[in-house]
Amino acid sequence: MIKLTLLSLLLLLSLTALPQQVPHFSQYMLNGFLMNPALAGSENYGEIKSGYRNQWAGIEGAPESYYLTAHLPLGKKNLSTTATSIPGRGRFGNRALLSNSAKKETVQAKPHHGAGITAITDKAGALKRTDFGFTYAYHLPLNKELRMSAGVSGGISVYRVNEGGLRLTDPNDPTFIGGNYNRIKPNITAGVQLYSRRFFVGTSSTQILQDELTTRFSEEESNDASTRVHHYLMGGYKVKLAPRFSVLPSVLLKYASPSPTSIDANLKLLYNEKVWVGGSYRQNNAYVILGGLNVNNLLQVGYAYDVATSGIGRMGGGAHEVVLGILVSNRGKIFSPSDFW
Repeated sequence: MIKLTLLSLLLLLSLTALPQQVPHFSQYMLNGFLMNPALAGSENYGEIKSGYRNQWAGIEGAPESYYLTAHLPLGKKNLSTTATSIPGRGRFGNRALLSNSAKKETVQAKPHHGAGITAITDKAGALKRTDFGFTYAYHLPLNKELRMSAGVSGGISVYRVNEGGLRLTDPNDPTFIGGNYNRIKPNITAGVQLYSRRFFVGTSSTQILQDELTTRFSEEESNDASTRVHHYLMGGYKVKLAPRFSVLPSVLLKYASPSPTSIDANLKLLYNEKVWVGGSYRQNNAYVILGGLNVNNLLQVGYAYDVATSGIGRMGGGAHEVVLGILVSNRGKIFSPSDFW
């Protein structure tokens, strides 16, 4: 029999009973590629982003998550003007930015490919999960302003338990004999996206391959802990309020059986295509304060703070999250609206 600390037990129960088996990030709008592989190569440049999240900061051994993602377009000829691009301030200025956006001056883009990689780690108490994935996406223009893309990511998920973080009443517990507490499982994520300069809607599914996470020790004894498919549906729209102001509402629906569907509602205000602030409401879970800055055509920074409204989160304090983005080979000095969805 395994005797765990209260936190480790709660986290283990959440893994086996399942409402959420994959890491959650509040700033998914700033890096949609995390949730949907169809976004690989959607921009006119390569994109490298790193994020860190510290949840329940007031509790020892509380969850920590961090990631590194990178993706770029392949075979994309028209890097300066596409269905999703608007000129950056450094090239044409704000007046031209608004004028071109209003006139919808775009050209018919050509199909292209996208490729990317992801590395995500999620730690909670004695438990640790690390995901590695390689992504391919195909982007098909439907007309001068609208595109559809589809992507798939394949990789592995590595599950580990730090035995030093547990107290065992039975040193011969079969769960931890012979390194049985380490697991490596295949993982597949797939998604599709419909997007333009002003809106997007996409759906994706992760953990498509459902695997047991535990070992059956005998015909009579087993632990039904297995991964479940997580489904996401997300959409958003960018509304131009004035030459320097835009508002970006978006919504995310999440479902993983047997848990009920949950909803995130987001609203962000963007000033001068450079600074943005906003907030999110995560159904029956938390309120989120968001903010970010485009330092230039190369660097982006984002921050989020979660105020928990239920469960252990209210005892453990809020969650802090930071995202850093680097735009590679942004020769057209372009700000893409998708960075602010």
